[in-house]
Amino acid sequence: MEHEAFVDTVSDRTDSDTDAAADAARAVLTTLGERLSEDQARDLASQLPGEFSTHLTEGESGQRFSEEEFVSRVDQRMDTVELTGELATTRVMGTLLEAVDESERAAVVDQFEHYGFEELLSETNSDVDVSDRSPRER
Repeated sequence: MEHEAFVDTVSDRTDSDTDAAADAARAVLTTLGERLSEDQARDLASQLPGEFSTHLTEGESGQRFSEEEFVSRVDQRMDTVELTGELATTRVMGTLLEAVDESERAAVVDQFEHYGFEELLSETNSDVDVSDRSPRER
């Protein structure tokens, strides 16, 4: 998915302008990059447009923090007051999961389930089913 299409999709899903949507995408992807391992962030970044891939890999990866802390970090990073951290997170994550291939999508879902982020995943409106994969594929 190209940069403009990604931002437009987030904009539609958040009912915000494209500047707020781009800001939300930056905040969520930066926070996601901090939460994922360096390898996971790099693999995911390889499937995103340049600017977005940079956000995934610019911070210190592999940090351990809760779902609440994830949303709080997103909230703190956003310049816009138009969106909440939770809304931004769920809409950007849903768009991200649709933008990457199945193996990366499954890896992100697996990690979020492993981290205990089921609530955020359930609100992404992304229909991702990893139950048919063997444990080795996870």
